[in-house]
Amino acid sequence: MRRRGFVMIIALVYTMILAVVVTAMAYFIASETRGVGFQLDDTKALYLAQAGVERAFREIRDEVLTPPQTGLADLRGADTTLSTSVTNVARIHYIRETSGLATFTAGTAILSQFDSNYTNTGIISVQVAVRASRASSGTGATIQVAYTTDGSTYTTVITQALTTTVTDYFAAIPAPAWPTMMSTNFRLRCLRSIGTSTVNLDALYLRVSYSIDTNTEPWYTGTYTAFPMTLGDGFIQSVSIVDEARKVHLNYASQLLLRDLMQERGVNTGTANTLATNIVSYRGASLTNPFDSIEELQQVSGMTQEIYDLIKDYVTVHSFINTDSYRPPATGATSRAPINVNTATPEVLRAVFDPILTAALSTRLADDIVTARTTAPFTCFYNSNTAVTTDFYDFINSRSYLSAARRNQILDNADASLLIPVPGYGGMDEETTEFCYANTTYKVDSVGRIKLNPTENIDSRVQTIIGNDGSRTLPTYVGDTVLTGYWKESYE
Repeated sequence: MRRRGFVMIIALVYTMILAVVVTAMAYFIASETRGVGFQLDDTKALYLAQAGVERAFREIRDEVLTPPQTGLADLRGADTTLSTSVTNVARIHYIRETSGLATFTAGTAILSQFDSNYTNTGIISVQVAVRASRASSGTGATIQVAYTTDGSTYTTVITQALTTTVTDYFAAIPAPAWPTMMSTNFRLRCLRSIGTSTVNLDALYLRVSYSIDTNTEPWYTGTYTAFPMTLGDGFIQSVSIVDEARKVHLNYASQLLLRDLMQERGVNTGTANTLATNIVSYRGASLTNPFDSIEELQQVSGMTQEIYDLIKDYVTVHSFINTDSYRPPATGATSRAPINVNTATPEVLRAVFDPILTAALSTRLADDIVTARTTAPFTCFYNSNTAVTTDFYDFINSRSYLSAARRNQILDNADASLLIPVPGYGGMDEETTEFCYANTTYKVDSVGRIKLNPTENIDSRVQTIIGNDGSRTLPTYVGDTVLTGYWKESYE
């Protein structure tokens, strides 16, 4: 009996051990099942977020909602030093001015350095243009207009007998020559080939036709929501697409522009001035230590989380860099980062104008720009055709509440193709930057969500930078050095 009792005790012990093992295994299996379920939900959320990026990529690439319109810009060169025997040579910079003309008989007018922010857009065509007439005396005048891409070998594209009426003449430049427009070797030349009459040269310029977004897609208002795209219990929570050129570039903005932006965001003047100084010091003279990300701002001396949160959505390191800028910016770098006047926030616009205008005028002008672009986005800085009403030049000159001096100063800063102070224009304020008129690069932020229950969700976020042509290979810069392309993507 005692032996059977002992066996029973052993059996009970083994039964208890087996029960513990089975319970542990059941718990382990349940935990693993839950873990696999959570991992599966995480993967689903990530795929949904990536699907949102793909949708944004398609929208940008195909522009299926609203096709782009065509912009038309007249580009004025900067350098006339190679001209010979031309009276009033500075006048060939202008296209629609009335105070005198450049004139010559046996001379040659040469214009170079066509700095532009349109080479980053989809160029449709480029034309050489000349506006000219001849004096009534003499035997007439025939001009030849030519261009060179290497600084020495000229190709004649216009041969025209002039009349006494000022007229514009155009000739196309073939596409292979377009990439050279911004080089120092690209030049336009005008000379008299036949006749004895004096040539009255109003302007030499380039007319560029290019694709420009109409800015009516939903992403300009903020965030896409609730795409009709589901995966089980999951869905795309949100996708935002933001034009990075609407922001101030940390590596190319002047200290004054950085300070004024922070003030516009509510930072007091003393703190804003100190932080702007520290930002410029951090990136180094001539950009020896450029910012690689917005988050790097938090390493700047004096930067607090509160101030960082105020300005992080208004600064960038990803917008288009105009590496061909001949007008040196206040940063000490050789390039500039233009701001898209069609998408810039009122705070950014006011920060650009604050060094030039009073606070009240800066606010009024920024509000006017936002109102105007809502119905008719700006397509270029300047167009000599008075029928074109979407150029920034005419818009500023129609602001009667601005003095002529202030209008000229704003125009000098906004124009990438007017590079040197010339008679008739106000001195340039190097503390701000020029505008561009088309989108450059976009920041896409997509969130995928799996709904676990009425109160719990699993979210996954994907952020990436996409080019304005839908390309996933973008130029990136360290200082002014162009590195290999990249597709920047981060996950949360």
